[in-house]
Amino acid sequence: MDTYTDIPGTTRHDIDVGHTTMSYQKVGTGPTLLFVHGWPLNGNTWRHVVPYLDGYTCYIVDLPGTGQSKATSASPITVRGHADAVVAMIDGLGLDQVTLVGQDSGGMVCRFAADQRPHAVTSLSMCGTEIPGLHTPLIRLLTATAKLPFAASMFKAIMSSRVLARSPLAFGGTVYDKSLLDGEMRDNLLGPIVQDDDAIAGLTAMIRDFTGKDVDALEDVHGRLTMPVLLVWGEDDPFFPVEKARAMTSQFAGPTEFEVIAKCKLLVHEEYPQRFAELTAAFLANHDLGAAMT
Repeated sequence: MDTYTDIPGTTRHDIDVGHTTMSYQKVGTGPTLLFVHGWPLNGNTWRHVVPYLDGYTCYIVDLPGTGQSKATSASPITVRGHADAVVAMIDGLGLDQVTLVGQDSGGMVCRFAADQRPHAVTSLSMCGTEIPGLHTPLIRLLTATAKLPFAASMFKAIMSSRVLARSPLAFGGTVYDKSLLDGEMRDNLLGPIVQDDDAIAGLTAMIRDFTGKDVDALEDVHGRLTMPVLLVWGEDDPFFPVEKARAMTSQFAGPTEFEVIAKCKLLVHEEYPQRFAELTAAFLANHDLGAAMT
């Protein structure tokens, strides 16, 4: 498949966030969830999670420079810039009680956005995301590679190749079951990215300007986040080790829950979408933020 296919049942919308017309999908009714993807994916990475969250209003965003949110020369393709875009979306849509759901760098975006809008963000649910003080060698390598003049072409070649996509430089370490990289995930998520030069340019820009200072700044942010936080981790995550993630829970100012899924790596929501959705729904119910029971 070489075109983006929306999550079944959703409707596609646009919102002007100043520098970018940001695209998002929407489905459902009930308490509001805003899904934020990580690098180098797009909103469709939540395609298997959303169907398990009946009873919620789900907003699934393509961050600027990804999916159907085409960047302009003024679009800041950085973690902080993406957080500002999410804040603009929260403000523009009038979302005054919203749970942010994020994965990988999208979890960073969620935390920075929640720090800016603590009155609107009622809780956070995140999986496999950055840990203050932890700077993984692979991220440093990707950042250095992205600064090379041929970086976009190289990233495209890696993602285009079924063999190279399984390498540690690409997605090899992100899933416990590597067969996922050859099946539906590749056809519906990775394939369209490879065919979209704007998306390749966007993901290259994002990782090129990624800075460890933003990662470390999260510790101070955590101390200001008083809303409930759920962290769901893959037991075998090679990027963000589970014990370091568990230790991070003490940094949050509000109530924090930590769940571990066995035989799972970085992309928790791709490997165990139903389990992630169920844990999120149970967490929200525990804090009286969930969908009404019938």
